[in-house]
Amino acid sequence: MSGKKTNKNNTNKNNTNSANKNNTNLVLPLIAGVVVVAAVAAVAVSRLGGSSGKEQTASNASSSDALTNEAVVIDTGEIGETASYYDYDADGTTVEVLAVTASDGSVRLALNTCQVCQGSPYAYFVQEGDSFICQNCGNAFSRDDIGLEAGGCNPVPVTEDNYEESDGLITISSDFLDEYKDSFANWKNA
Repeated sequence: MSGKKTNKNNTNKNNTNSANKNNTNLVLPLIAGVVVVAAVAAVAVSRLGGSSGKEQTASNASSSDALTNEAVVIDTGEIGETASYYDYDADGTTVEVLAVTASDGSVRLALNTCQVCQGSPYAYFVQEGDSFICQNCGNAFSRDDIGLEAGGCNPVPVTEDNYEESDGLITISSDFLDEYKDSFANWKNA
């Protein structure tokens, strides 16, 4: 008698396991679909949202809210020893600006692409301590050199000729940023 009872319980367990597997096979693709739809909606809303004015204040950490095709405006109060990154939409190509303070407290600005490696998918810099490392060639630069060194394998400097500063805001010229869109066309920084 106990043998039949065990078989009946095993049969019920098998039916339950089979039902759970079928539910799992249906639920996972459904969840994945919802996540994809939510992500697409978030991107669409952020691109449609934008600023009604000519300029938009860039927000820290490369958010899609910082994308504009007019100019990049950076609040100097957001800039510190750890780099802040700001995106600019140059006709569908994202150009990234990095801002950091040097050891003397001065603000340093550069385009986040290597002057020699630009055009490469990995010609961008990642901060490690006080150094910025090109992800294409591996060259490292001190945060004190950011925005000062022209030529060579370092970030493209953004100099005072390329921006205006007023009331704690730095406005980087869209004309300047547009000149570098080809340098970011193959960029893979994600």
